[in-house]
Amino acid sequence: MFAPFLAYIFYDLLKLRRKVVLKNLSIAFPELGIEARENLARECYLSSAKTFIEIMALPSMKYEDIESYFDKSCLDMVTNAFNKGNGVVLMTAHFGNWEVAALGFSRKLGIPFSTIAQPQRNNFVTHWMERERTKWGNKVYKTGHAAMTLYKALKNGEIIAVVADQRGAEDGLRVPFFGIMSAVNEGTAALALKTQAPIIFCIMIRQPDNSYKMETREISFDDLPESKEGKIAEISRRHTAILEEYIRNYPEMWFWMHNRWKY
Repeated sequence: MFAPFLAYIFYDLLKLRRKVVLKNLSIAFPELGIEARENLARECYLSSAKTFIEIMALPSMKYEDIESYFDKSCLDMVTNAFNKGNGVVLMTAHFGNWEVAALGFSRKLGIPFSTIAQPQRNNFVTHWMERERTKWGNKVYKTGHAAMTLYKALKNGEIIAVVADQRGAEDGLRVPFFGIMSAVNEGTAALALKTQAPIIFCIMIRQPDNSYKMETREISFDDLPESKEGKIAEISRRHTAILEEYIRNYPEMWFWMHNRWKY
């Protein structure tokens, strides 16, 4: 109930990253007119406000409140992948509520996840988020030697959870994203290839009643190019295409505030 008011503050009063959001929407949906993009931007701010409020409410969240978000098909896909013994890469995005996804899905599976988190500027916020993210058994590692940390976790047969929708290095790999050759982080694909860990794309879709439903899709490793670089590029292209598909279907649920097309 408070989310529309919060969205109004962020969008209309503070204009928090409004130029970035509108620029991103104009790039992704050039067919939309100015008014349509502004209306979509407001929906995006409303969705983000709901996510923010939900994250603030994590201390009072009970497992019973969210257990139904994860159905048997999702559980079976990850369990079958996990039982192969090479670890599992769970890939998600800043979409819906990724924090609730990591907490609830690991609890439902009965298997803790290992994640990497960037420390916040405010130490109180960093400690608060770490406490909430780990309260049901997940492990959070700080950035710094992230690739080696996640590699060791996969070699130990663990499940790692990564949020992989932000832009990559300016001089790094680029794949199509909304019709533009866009910089992506290639580390996830490289880790999966090196460890033979399957990649499962997980997304949380908000429902009309503000509950969620998780959907999972395994990234195919079939018919990859011969070279290592080609394999990494093709896997990155495939998971980016799945992300784009979900964003096109539910554009208001993606976090458009990061400058995805900075270069």
